[in-house]
Amino acid sequence: MTVFSSTDPRDDGNLVVGILAGLAAAALAAIAWAAITAATNFQIGFMAIGVGFAVAFAVRFAGRGHDGRFAVASAVLTVFGCALGNFLTVVAGVAAHDHASYVDVFLGLVPHVAEVMSTTFTFMDVVFYAIGAYFGYKYATLPLHPRAVVPDQTP
Repeated sequence: MTVFSSTDPRDDGNLVVGILAGLAAAALAAIAWAAITAATNFQIGFMAIGVGFAVAFAVRFAGRGHDGRFAVASAVLTVFGCALGNFLTVVAGVAAHDHASYVDVFLGLVPHVAEVMSTTFTFMDVVFYAIGAYFGYKYATLPLHPRAVVPDQTP
């Protein structure tokens, strides 16, 4: 007899909880992305992998899901986190240049987010977002690991 050690395979998990946790992880990872970029004055595209891992593990452990819905949600949230990280990097750069508050710059740029992103977006962003999304997709679902069950020894 075989049972599955993670959870019941018939349990679909909780996609809403997984998405909310993934959204929080994407926001925190985006803030970290912007902080590292602002501190080093260098944008490291491989931070998208970190965003993918953070979102995937948040979706995986909060949502407890086994199917592709969790993986797709994680990949989409990873791309959102990467884009938010790039946007927050612009906010940090403008705030530093103008000696202004991050909050003031953020609130001033939010209405122009499409223009800001289209101006700063490059082909390499697509590459790194795709790599991040791959990691977000790959690690977002709980595997079903079979384990042996000790047979009942009652007489």
